[in-house]
This record gives sequence, C-alpha cells and structure tokens, in this order.
Amino acid sequence: MAWFSYYCPDHGLFKVSLDKRAQTHHCTFSMGCEEIKCKAVIKGGGVQVVERLDNGAMARSVERLANIEEIMNKRADDHSKKVMEQLGEPSEE
Repeated sequence: MAWFSYYCPDHGLFKVSLDKRAQTHHCTFSMGCEEIKCKAVIKGGGVQVVERLDNGAMARSVERLANIEEIMNKRADDHSKKVMEQLGEPSEE
C-alpha cells in the first residue's frame, strides 16, 4: 500500500493509505465534513544518488551518498553560524 495526498477545501491536505490512487477521496478530517470528492494532489518523487565503495578486500560493499561531503560541510557551517549568533558575535560572510 502507498500513501497518497488529497486536498479538502475546508480542512486542507491529508494523506490516505491505498492500494491504488483514486482521483477523488472523501475527507478524513472529521465525520461532519460535507466534502466527499477531495481531489488528489500529484507530487513528484525524490532522487537520491549513492556511490558504492568496495576495494575487493572488504567483507561487503558500503553505500554512501554521493554528495555527503557537501551535505556535512553545509550542516557544519550552519551550526557554526547558529552558535556564533547565539554568542552575539558577528557572522563571517
């Protein structure tokens, strides 16, 4: 089963677990909701690029994100900036 998003004009977005996506679905927010035909929200899927590391002597190969260095550097820079702001020191940009 997969999760599909639908939009109710009264309550907004909600998700429903279904075997197959239907074009409309009844509102699941409250029993008193009059909206029976909430329209499906179509979203694009995500992409994740991984690289496989195996030198031949390893017991098993290891997968890691292809851009992990960039992600970790950005996370470290954001954390450093946040800490400097909390200390009241000017950020270096």
